[in-house]
Amino acid sequence: MQPVKKEPSHPSSKNKAEKASLYHSVWRWHFYAGIIFAPFLIILAVTGAIYLFKPQIEEVLYKDYYEVTPEGDKVTPSEQIEEVKELYPDAAVTAYRPGEDVSRSSEVTISSNSESMTVFINPYTGEFMGTLKSEDRIMNKIEEFHGELMAGTTGDRIVELAACWAIVLIVTGFFLWFPKKKKQGMAGVLYPRYTKRKSILRRDLHAVPAFWITAGMFFLIMTGLPWSGLWGTNFQNFATNTGEGYPPSVWTGSAPTSEVQTKDIDNVPWAAENLDVPVSDIQGLTPLSINDVVDIADAQDIHPSYTIYIPNEKDGVYTSPLFRRKLRMKPRFISTSTLAPF
Repeated sequence: MQPVKKEPSHPSSKNKAEKASLYHSVWRWHFYAGIIFAPFLIILAVTGAIYLFKPQIEEVLYKDYYEVTPEGDKVTPSEQIEEVKELYPDAAVTAYRPGEDVSRSSEVTISSNSESMTVFINPYTGEFMGTLKSEDRIMNKIEEFHGELMAGTTGDRIVELAACWAIVLIVTGFFLWFPKKKKQGMAGVLYPRYTKRKSILRRDLHAVPAFWITAGMFFLIMTGLPWSGLWGTNFQNFATNTGEGYPPSVWTGSAPTSEVQTKDIDNVPWAAENLDVPVSDIQGLTPLSINDVVDIADAQDIHPSYTIYIPNEKDGVYTSPLFRRKLRMKPRFISTSTLAPF
């Protein structure tokens, strides 16, 4: 009995088997990544959507603290701060925020017993309107949940991992969505096939809308990652070393030397978080008041929604992320002993 000779497999059959194997492998990566990380992505989407409307939400929640009736000239910022110091003599004043319009209260941030608190002052009468602890602000909790799941560094790493795996979902999903047949047409590619069986319809209802929102998802992921702990820190270092986010003085003079960075005292744009805070030259000069700093901001046509962070050291500087009209946001430093911003 002679052995039966095996017929050589056809090249096209082998290619089809390899393509099918690749397709199923990519499908499994896409499926399991979605099962594991989809809950975190839903949390990011919901909390991010809520935080997007932070000004509008806080305007409703804290209406009694925010709204004032215009009554002639405003009390100077220094007088408003003095009122707060009388109410909280043991607290350190760390920041001042003038109202962005005539019917908005002023905010003075103080620190006491390791707690941060905002004191609301009527800028026309100098009267106390109420206090709000930073930890009690609902939008601060939403931001913390969005950025680190309220779990500190561990939560931050989980969020960063979920965002990175979302890129894997996009890439694998695009591979699975891409038309495999030349004569397939646009059905199931750009619009769902409603007349097909249920399994095909379910696939189309997932794949087709996902294709249309892919660019937006990728944009949100790539603009969110710079705020993350690990990937974001390295990206911030790169942006800082290339000069992005620096005040103009970096190009006209020596870079400031300091052990304090802007992220330690202020919520600034991510590209400027590693920027060194300058030191004031106070020898033989008269320190500036908060009134002078506000006048400087007004003279430079700064949008009035800024916050001025007040130095606690004699050689410190006033720091503020200022948004000049028609220009991008940048941190600005004003010496406590001169009228010149850094």
